[in-house]
Amino acid sequence: MREFITDWFGTSRAVKLTMKKTGTVQAWNMSPKGYCEGFLLQSGKKISQINLHKDDRGTLTAIPQIGEKITVQVEPEDTHGEPAHEVFQMTEGFQHADGPRKFSAVITTLNYALHGEVNGGILDSGDFLHLKPEGARALAIHEGMLVEGHGDTKPMAGGHVVIEATMVNGEEVVRHHGKKKKHD
Repeated sequence: MREFITDWFGTSRAVKLTMKKTGTVQAWNMSPKGYCEGFLLQSGKKISQINLHKDDRGTLTAIPQIGEKITVQVEPEDTHGEPAHEVFQMTEGFQHADGPRKFSAVITTLNYALHGEVNGGILDSGDFLHLKPEGARALAIHEGMLVEGHGDTKPMAGGHVVIEATMVNGEEVVRHHGKKKKHD
């Protein structure tokens, strides 16, 4: 769906409207080829169909789990026929709707950046606690260590999440904000 706007010079152009949708995942929409094409999101009594971008279909390693409450950035999808509900295309990855997440778990294995430094750990929950190398050093993390704290999350394969920790065991996580390196 497009809306037309007119600029200061009187030129009219089409733009797509984007918005955020928050709700609970009710079901996945599957392709006949066997991969997820999107999902149904319920917000109150309203159901919305959220389609993945065509380049993401069949390539995403993480899709929201049924029953999970999420927020997605979407734009209205051009539809054909008579849709049973409103239809959108996801424009950005989904986020857990609850914002920063608290965690309490044990590090079962250390995780390493591509250059070999410890950058976090895999928790007994299966989630990945990402600290970046300087955060991991400052906290002196090790296997068997109990970690408690909070941080933003993003989905990863297997229904687990990456936790971008901001606080661990009462300590603020040190994050280098200089030049970005790949795969810290």
